[in-house]
Amino acid sequence: MSRIYVNGRFLTRPITGVERYAYMICKTLVEMGTDFTIICPNSPLMSCYDVDNLPIVHYGFGRSHLWEQFVLPFYFIGKKDYVMFSFTGLGTILLRNKIMTIHDLSFLDNPQWFSKGYYWWYKLMTPLAVRTSKHIITVSEFSKKEILRFYPFIKEENISIAYNAADEKFFHFQSQDSVPTKPFALTVSSLDPRKNFGRLIEAFKDIKECSLFIVGSHNRIFTQEGSMTATKDTIHFLGRVSDEELVRLYNQAICFIFPSLYEGFGLPVIEAMKCGCPVLVSDIPVLREVCGEAAIYFNPHHIEDIRNTTEQFLKKNDTLRPTVIAKGYENANRFSWEKTAKKIILLAQHYK
Repeated sequence: MSRIYVNGRFLTRPITGVERYAYMICKTLVEMGTDFTIICPNSPLMSCYDVDNLPIVHYGFGRSHLWEQFVLPFYFIGKKDYVMFSFTGLGTILLRNKIMTIHDLSFLDNPQWFSKGYYWWYKLMTPLAVRTSKHIITVSEFSKKEILRFYPFIKEENISIAYNAADEKFFHFQSQDSVPTKPFALTVSSLDPRKNFGRLIEAFKDIKECSLFIVGSHNRIFTQEGSMTATKDTIHFLGRVSDEELVRLYNQAICFIFPSLYEGFGLPVIEAMKCGCPVLVSDIPVLREVCGEAAIYFNPHHIEDIRNTTEQFLKKNDTLRPTVIAKGYENANRFSWEKTAKKIILLAQHYK
């Protein structure tokens, strides 16, 4: 098997969905006893990652795209029989023995959601990265179809699906903390236009049965969401929270609502299911793929449908809840980081 290296630039960034994907694969490879090395920029790593047991080597200077594209390649001069995985971003175009991960292509499908700098960087660089990669990993059948649609020169057999999963820390328990007197619905994601929080907030302005808690923070790569202003005291922006706090919120919420317009996978829905939280989601292809029959669906483009679906669930909570939770557990167990890590090892064995 080729020596496995991982592009560790993700460890210098705050943890979001794609960084969690990369971190959990590395963590699971360690737990499985896999021999590999993570190459990181020679700069401080984010404190949100537990890196004590990760096989990290610091190299070079800087930590931006320039490090990834022009510094990292020098580490591999003279090395043979290796494969370098990039689980986030582009990876380095100058390396040929690499496998890159494409989580989604939302910047091509909906460029208006992104800053011009982000859009043009990835529009120009992604085809180059794809052409110089031995293989492509993606996180859903939906994203695989999107890759083939936008980059028809890729052979289908050169794309593998390695799903996300929920960390073991996401589980159901009877919370001993004081539960808010008023029930709350929870939503979790970065605050950007494709997450559709504007419509969700509008829907909740007329829902009197429960509050809405929003976990997440804005990322500068996205354009601003103009309508995301809470005008009601029962709509609460919590910002970033720790994983421990997030698990508590999942367990206390009356339901989890995910109104996204576009996803590569949609990891928070699986986390919510593992915590025994009923899930209400957008009726879009990728969430049908990920959630199956374990979620309640609504039209994310229609505020009234978001509102009506939520109100109907709240009215029937006592009867619907046990069934939806049971289906959620069963569905979430389809995904595991061990299965994903094993796919990574098989790819390294194939490209020796």
